[in-house]
Amino acid sequence: METKEISQAVIGRLPRYLRYLGDLKDEGVERISSQELSELMKVTASQIRQDFNNFGGFGQQGYGYNVEYLYQEIGKILGLDQKHNFIIIGAGNLGRALGNYLNFERRGFIFKGMFDKNPDLVGEDVRGIKVMPMEELEHFVRENDIDIAVLTIPKNSAVNIVDVLVDNGIQAIWNFAHVDLNVPEGILVENVHLSDSLMKLSYNINRMSQGKK
Repeated sequence: METKEISQAVIGRLPRYLRYLGDLKDEGVERISSQELSELMKVTASQIRQDFNNFGGFGQQGYGYNVEYLYQEIGKILGLDQKHNFIIIGAGNLGRALGNYLNFERRGFIFKGMFDKNPDLVGEDVRGIKVMPMEELEHFVRENDIDIAVLTIPKNSAVNIVDVLVDNGIQAIWNFAHVDLNVPEGILVENVHLSDSLMKLSYNINRMSQGKK
């Protein structure tokens, strides 16, 4: 669908649009204008129209947007009409929480396996998936068409496992380890540093507190 390079800022807003449209769809809303969507999302109507125009617009003058159609089209842009198999490396609290998150399947992300080097965790059940030892990782990735690896392990372990993942066909890494990974060109990495978000929140709390003095 895309015929030009779309900025990452626009791409970064698409999941939020999808979330709001999904809620509207569940509520039975059939049509919405950019102004109405603007009021819900606290984004300017102009920004919404500009974002959607990158992909052809989707709306009709005087009608607005068909919620169901727009939801489906944004899902296609995000690749959610495809299935993506993923594994989680790290069966600690965060790894298990992600494994138990049902919305992944609703978005086309299929939880296929979980791995950990701790023998005390091997064999534990996470939503029907048994935690496997790291020794089985390479064979499992090759044999199960795994696209995405989710890393919820310490940074040293994450750095050491990257080459193994890449060599066995992993296309993308969702990285919760507190380290920037060095990967070959063509391998996608999405970093999620939880403490960074908290520090941003801390900064803004501090800024608000100072403004009240």
